[in-house]
Amino acid sequence: MKNILIPIDFSSTSHKALEVGASIAKRINAKLVLIHMTGLEEGLNGKNNSFEQAIYYSKVVGKKFEELNELPFLDGVVVEPLMQKHLDFEGINDLAKDIDAALIVMASNGSSGITEIIKGSNAEKVVRHSEVPVLVVKDNDINFAPERLLFASDFNIEAIKAYHRMVEVATILKARIDFLYVNLPGKNFKSTSELDETLLQFFKEVNHPDPVKAINTVNRYADYTVEQGVMNYAAISGADIIAIPTHGRTGISHLLQGSISEDIANHALMPVLTVKM
Repeated sequence: MKNILIPIDFSSTSHKALEVGASIAKRINAKLVLIHMTGLEEGLNGKNNSFEQAIYYSKVVGKKFEELNELPFLDGVVVEPLMQKHLDFEGINDLAKDIDAALIVMASNGSSGITEIIKGSNAEKVVRHSEVPVLVVKDNDINFAPERLLFASDFNIEAIKAYHRMVEVATILKARIDFLYVNLPGKNFKSTSELDETLLQFFKEVNHPDPVKAINTVNRYADYTVEQGVMNYAAISGADIIAIPTHGRTGISHLLQGSISEDIANHALMPVLTVKM
């Protein structure tokens, strides 16, 4: 049985991730592993946090997990609740690997402005550090019934690992894969022949059965930034999920270069799948 990991804080936003996770679990007979991070470990040294209060809060969390199990969309789904005393969204990756998770489903309200620059969203932190594919969903009315997964890439050799993992998730979701290359003005612009050469090399390396034919399946869209191009094309193409590789940059490298995948996960209204390169 496959495992799907879902960080949950019992908000309506995380309930959306739970609903999406349940939909996937029913498709593939998977177990949902729910992790709630209490932050108790950080607070026990404070004046207002006693050991008794920690025990009380643990019981409250247990009760909330019991209430979740009563949600109609979880009927027939195997659910395993976990509680972690410390807040560590960056460490979700370790837990995902420990339980051999096939996918992390994470809900996000997104972030913008100064909050995005300084802090980012919790989903961003998970995306940045996770070696397990992460599906980021928003708390909106979009019905999760994916049929078309749009894989946006530069199709360089370093994206090969991400491609294979994306194919695995698309298979799990039973979704068709569409390909997208965003052509930018300036030094990153590629002519048709240059792009064809890049695509041919890529599809050969991923052992596509017909690399020449595969070249013609890649949609080419011109825009001023990759983020704009991906979201604009996704909106007009009828895609249900945007899938994009991520470098998972951290530290000063992340501050200087940012991450296209994190920006798209933050700003897109439709679900976004990020896969580590």
